[in-house]
Amino acid sequence: MIFASNVFTAQPGHADEFTGLMGNMLVTILEHDVKAAIKVTVSGTNTTEVFINSVFNDMQDFSAATANMRRSSKWVEAYMALGNSMAVNPVDSFIAEVLPGFDEIPSLSEGVIMANMWKPLSGRLADLKAGMSIAKDMHISHGASSVRAYQVYGGRYTGCFGYNVSFPDMHAMGSWWDAGAEDNAKFFDEAGKNPSADLHAQIIMDNPAVIGK
Repeated sequence: MIFASNVFTAQPGHADEFTGLMGNMLVTILEHDVKAAIKVTVSGTNTTEVFINSVFNDMQDFSAATANMRRSSKWVEAYMALGNSMAVNPVDSFIAEVLPGFDEIPSLSEGVIMANMWKPLSGRLADLKAGMSIAKDMHISHGASSVRAYQVYGGRYTGCFGYNVSFPDMHAMGSWWDAGAEDNAKFFDEAGKNPSADLHAQIIMDNPAVIGK
C-alpha cells in the first residue's frame, strides 16, 4: 500500500479563501477516482497544518493515478489555484510505503491519527521494525482501531519510518491512552536501554471542523 500527503497552512487573514481552495482540491482528487481525505493537526506543529492524504494499492496504481490527474484540465486548474493564491503556504509533500504486516489494504483512517516519525540509527533498522511490530500488538490490544508503519520517501521526514496509531475519535484516543499508559511506559523504558532510532516528530491529526465537509 502507498499513501501520499500534501501539506499546507493558511496565511493569516485568508482563512475563508484557504478553506475553499482545500475543499476544491479534495473534491477534484475524488472526482478522479482516487481515495482521499483531509486531516488537520491539533498537536505537534507550530501552526495548524492541513494534510490532503490519498491512498493507492501499490506504486503502479499511484503512478497511473498521478499521470491521469496531470492530464486533467480540471486538476491543473485546481492545482494552479493553490499556487497562485496568497492564502496558501505549501509546507511539505511525500509518499510512503506501508510495511508488510501493517494493514496493507488501501483505506483512509476514519478519525484521529497519532503519527510518530522515527529515523533509525546506523545498523538498527531491523530492530526498529521489530519494535514496531511489538508495539502494534500492544496498541491494538488497548483499543487502537489500526496501526500502520511505513517508510517515508521525500519531504521533511526523508529517511524516517512513520508509525501511525488511529482511532475513531478523540474520546477513543483518550481511553486508549489511559488504558495503555502502564504498558507503554514499560515498553519505552525497555527500548530506551538500547534505542534503535531517534524520534523526529509526534503529530496528532483529526478530521477538519470545516474543510472538506
